[in-house]
This record gives sequence, structure tokens and C-alpha cells, in this order.
Amino acid sequence: MSIMLRPARGLVRLLAMVLLVSGGALALAEPVQAYRRSTVGVVPGSAFLQPEDLGGVAGRQVDDEYAKYLRPPLPGGAARYRSQASLRAEGTIVIDYPTADFHTTLVEHVGTYRGAGAARYLRELRRALPRCGGRTDEVGQWTVVRTGVAGRDSLLIRLRERWEYPDGQPLTHTTYVIVARVGRAVVVLADLGWEYASGNRATIQRLIGPALRRAATLGRAEV
Repeated sequence: MSIMLRPARGLVRLLAMVLLVSGGALALAEPVQAYRRSTVGVVPGSAFLQPEDLGGVAGRQVDDEYAKYLRPPLPGGAARYRSQASLRAEGTIVIDYPTADFHTTLVEHVGTYRGAGAARYLRELRRALPRCGGRTDEVGQWTVVRTGVAGRDSLLIRLRERWEYPDGQPLTHTTYVIVARVGRAVVVLADLGWEYASGNRATIQRLIGPALRRAATLGRAEV
């Protein structure tokens, strides 16, 4: 199945990068606002990666639309994920993260679920993403690269999208995403790359451990 060209997504992300550079750092002591429903609570900033985890940089709050397709990933359509009815609280930050070559854009989403909702979401996600061939939907092509990358309930996913450069030349953009559960929380950590450049799986594999340790504090506090 072919993937539709999505030039608008590349343009939106490019504009978002400009805003990210000019906007300053997020005060992580403030709660990150949930984007989906007014009945869903907020996740405190302490549950996200902190400057000491990120070489001194800090994350920023995001608006309602930024990287919505990763908050959390629902490949194949939201109707497949009954677990989302048990979502209790959520939040998202975006990080301008320095790399050896330049810098990249990381998105971290944390959601907490009632009961067994977090484990159910991971089961639904695994079923939606068969290892052979992955799944192609209106966002792009989702493929499981590795399981167990950050514990038993975790997946490393590659998302490929068809974009266009401003001159109309096509390109394939790759985002790497880790989805992992810790208790009743699910952490999504993605490297979107910068402008038209693809992300790097090694970056999120290095940071998912600290991200899960931060999210694990939600089990010891009321959210």
C-alpha cells in the first residue's frame, strides 16, 4: 500500500522548530497540560526528563496539535484502542536536544491509566503492529524494529512518512519511537529529527532509561 505525500506535515514541523528555538526553556515544575479531554488530568513536570538527564537542556510544553499522532501512537486508528477510555492523566514535552552533528527534536509523552489500562494499551499496540510488513495508515508506515528494548512491555518503532522538499522533490522521513510501560504509566519517547532530517534510534535508546525512572515516580504520588 502506498503512502500519500504529506508536504504539510513537514512545513508544520519546520515552523514548530523555529518556535522551539525562540521560545526558551520549560519550567518543569509546572504541570504539563493534557491535550485530549477536559476530564483527563495532568502529569506533573517531575515525571518527565529533566535537564540533568539531558545535558542541561529543558523540555517545553506543546500545543494541542504538535506531534499529536505520537501522544500516544495509535496506528491503524483510535477505534482499535479501547484502553484509551481508561486514560487518567497525560502530558507532553518537546526537547531541542544537542547532538554531535547538530541537534534534534525529541518528544516525550507520559500517560497514566486506571487499572490495567497501561498494559492493555501495549497489548493493543503490539497487535496493531505485526512484525512482518508493519502497518500503513494515514500517518505513514509503522514497523516494529525491536521488542523488549526497555523492559518486557516496550517496543522500538520506526515511522516512515513521505514528504516533499520546498522544491517539490520527494523524500522519506523516519521517526524512531520507543513506547514502554512502567507500572500504570506509559512513556512515549520519539526522535523526530530536525527540519527534514530523520531521527536517530540511538538517542532515544540512551534516554529511555532515565525517562522511565522519572515516570516511575507517578506510582508513589497521586496524579
